[in-house]
Amino acid sequence: MNFEHPSGCLVLLIEHDNPIVRYCHIGGGDGEWVKHEYDIGTLDLLEGNSEKLIICSVAACNGKFYFNGGFDELGVLEFTPVAPAFSSVAIHDAMEQPFGCQKEFLVESGQELFMVSLLSASDLNEVGRVLVHRMDFSKQEWCEVGDIDGRAFLLSPWYFGASRSAEECGLEPNCVYMAYAGTKRLMVFSVKEGTTKMLDLDGAPVSQQALWMLPTNP
Repeated sequence: MNFEHPSGCLVLLIEHDNPIVRYCHIGGGDGEWVKHEYDIGTLDLLEGNSEKLIICSVAACNGKFYFNGGFDELGVLEFTPVAPAFSSVAIHDAMEQPFGCQKEFLVESGQELFMVSLLSASDLNEVGRVLVHRMDFSKQEWCEVGDIDGRAFLLSPWYFGASRSAEECGLEPNCVYMAYAGTKRLMVFSVKEGTTKMLDLDGAPVSQQALWMLPTNP
């Protein structure tokens, strides 16, 4: 997480179905993995049932982890010498929640935090609209952007997104890429043009998972 000071580097693992994180300090600690069970609230279900909220989309930016980005609130996870500390950022002038299905992805790019929102009337496998916002921490507001500085955002279906140089990777600049492994399709959204295209990956192996394995810096 800390590239300028490797002794302060931290590796974070998040369980996708339990409110549990595991972390390890690289270089500055004993190298042991620490398990931590967190509580960030509950989700009310039908018939009076409930379940604990878990960390979903997450991104590391400027020494902190940001998670579960939304139009009205943003979770924050910091690692203090004592224990992980959870807090939140209330979004000022919060945008109205779009109608239908939506899924948000957090992406760190150029030491700034972005949120990519996939919107659909009923099925997120058929995305009807894509929004990209940048967090202005001085105002605590999400600001919609018309480009992403020539970068390419690569989204993982579950937890995170990564930013890479489009030119270095042979990708289209200012575009968001989303892989649908189960149907062998790749969505490419142009942030500048506001257009979306779907590419068929007929030669790709059959898989129910799609995962980008990339560094978060540079």
